[in-house]
Amino acid sequence: MSLAVRTAIATSASGVEGIECSPYFVQTTAAGMAMVRLDRIEYPNPFGGVCHWNVVVLLPQDQAEAEKYLEEKVPLIRAAIEEHLVITQVQPQRLEITGVGILPCVFINGHREQE
Repeated sequence: MSLAVRTAIATSASGVEGIECSPYFVQTTAAGMAMVRLDRIEYPNPFGGVCHWNVVVLLPQDQAEAEKYLEEKVPLIRAAIEEHLVITQVQPQRLEITGVGILPCVFINGHREQE
């Protein structure tokens, strides 16, 4: 279940110029690197669940450059992954990676039904 979904989301996101998205976590600091993360699964009925996914995109370390990058890339990534997810939120954050530090990033949240 998850690998096929992760791969489809990652492949679509990677179709955006300058974005390299992995289906699973990657330890990197490069702007434009991205990863697909499962946030949670809600089971509203016995027939399946609603999976909530995040596409986490690392941003440039300079705050002004990070905001410009976010404004340029997020609409393109959102359009690329809408085939696989209902996008519900875009949230700039800071991601702590063990041994690396705290990096600016953006979480693009979405959901889809799955068995």
